[in-house]
Amino acid sequence: MVILEARGIRKHFGGVVALSDGNLRCRQGRITGLLGANGSGKSTMSKIIAGVYRPDGGEIWYKGRPVHYRNPSEAKRDGIALVFQNLSLVPDLTVWQNVVLGMEKSRGIFLDNQEAKQIARDILSKLLPGLDITRKVYELSPGEMQIVEIAKAIAERPQLLILDEPTAALEHAQVKSLFAYMRALAQSGVAIVFTSHRLWEVMEICNDVTIFRNGATVAYIDFDQEEKDPETIISHITGETVRSSPAERTFGEKPASREVLLRAHIRSKVKSLRDVSLELARGEILGIGGLAGQGQNELLYALAGSFPGVQCEVEIEGRKIVLRRPQDAIQNGILLVPGDRQKEGLFLEHSVYSNMVFPKFGLSRHPVIIPEKKYRGECEDIVRLLSIKVSSLDAPVSTLSGGNQQKVVVGKWLSFDVKVFLLADPAKGVDIGAKRDLYEYIRRLARERGIGVILYASDHEELAQYADRVLVMYEGGIVAALTGEDISEETITATSVRAR
Repeated sequence: MVILEARGIRKHFGGVVALSDGNLRCRQGRITGLLGANGSGKSTMSKIIAGVYRPDGGEIWYKGRPVHYRNPSEAKRDGIALVFQNLSLVPDLTVWQNVVLGMEKSRGIFLDNQEAKQIARDILSKLLPGLDITRKVYELSPGEMQIVEIAKAIAERPQLLILDEPTAALEHAQVKSLFAYMRALAQSGVAIVFTSHRLWEVMEICNDVTIFRNGATVAYIDFDQEEKDPETIISHITGETVRSSPAERTFGEKPASREVLLRAHIRSKVKSLRDVSLELARGEILGIGGLAGQGQNELLYALAGSFPGVQCEVEIEGRKIVLRRPQDAIQNGILLVPGDRQKEGLFLEHSVYSNMVFPKFGLSRHPVIIPEKKYRGECEDIVRLLSIKVSSLDAPVSTLSGGNQQKVVVGKWLSFDVKVFLLADPAKGVDIGAKRDLYEYIRRLARERGIGVILYASDHEELAQYADRVLVMYEGGIVAALTGEDISEETITATSVRAR
């Protein structure tokens, strides 16, 4: 029996089309895989069904009637539960308090804590046996937190359960426990939507799959009727992609040097990043690909001396150094442009000038008296060089567009002796024109000044267009290296989803 059917769903965020023609059908007692590359519209569809977003068009039928949820509470009361990628737990509360939060029952004038604890204990004994329900959430590992988030949704006894990448933080044994519980829920009549970038998980747990690409549903495969063929699924996820030739990707400029600029060896004690070794040539743009959350940011932060739990030894221009703190990287010309410019890259309410000169104050040999005239001159040169559109250096950086803010994040390092740029999704949230300007400048910087660039981009099209070489990451490690004509959006995505 069909419990939910979404037809022709459309959703825009400003000028960005998140969904243009989204369709999804869920049946009682079945697990439906919701698949697609980053930005294909999967999460947007899930949030629309759960009442987080309201669609701009299309219709949703649930239990035989059209529904128009105004908020998640309405959807929950109707039996729809969503497990978010971003956890919604309260760190200072215990495990059991989080599981029943918002569903507490009372005994007289007091809350019935014993029943609440029993509910949490019953669910977690199957999902994660041995977890102490009296522990505070902030004491848990990321995997344990994810399990508690799932238990919180299950405690609502939903008829439709949407799991948006629930296994990303889980260990293999935890995934197996979750799958066993999902099967039990399905057998009891619950419909489940399961989103994962791990193709083997989809093959193991799903009864059917719906595949999204570029905001539209492009395929539905019922495994009761059709063979479980990974290549067919991958072809639907990636679509037909025109390969870019090396000449097109480099804008006709001279190729990267073969001289090794940087050798790095990372030894890690954290789950999100395994031991990694890599080399970077002078003038090369080395792309870091793979599906989101596979250790790409952790790798860049380790190379910037800003990731605890790892030991990072590098050899740069023949000199061996150990990166223990960000200052070690900065003083040796290894500079990070973080992915979240508003949280990590800028002081939004301060001026463009203040943001550009701030990194200089951390230098060990910074002059006691600030050379204001010299610094302002350098900043004016950088504004002209990067074509930053700003009325004055004294204007708050918050008044700039996203693309110009990103140029400030890059530009503040240009007066340093840059040897290696670490770019963490530098064009995320930047419009098409500003994105191209930014990348063309980065390529010129690499070619003309011999700077090495390590670029992580969640959009594989950016890597296919601008990288000289691409390393694909999966679960904290490097699983493939792509060169030449193998560098295409299709190949990077296919390599990412095949990894296991």
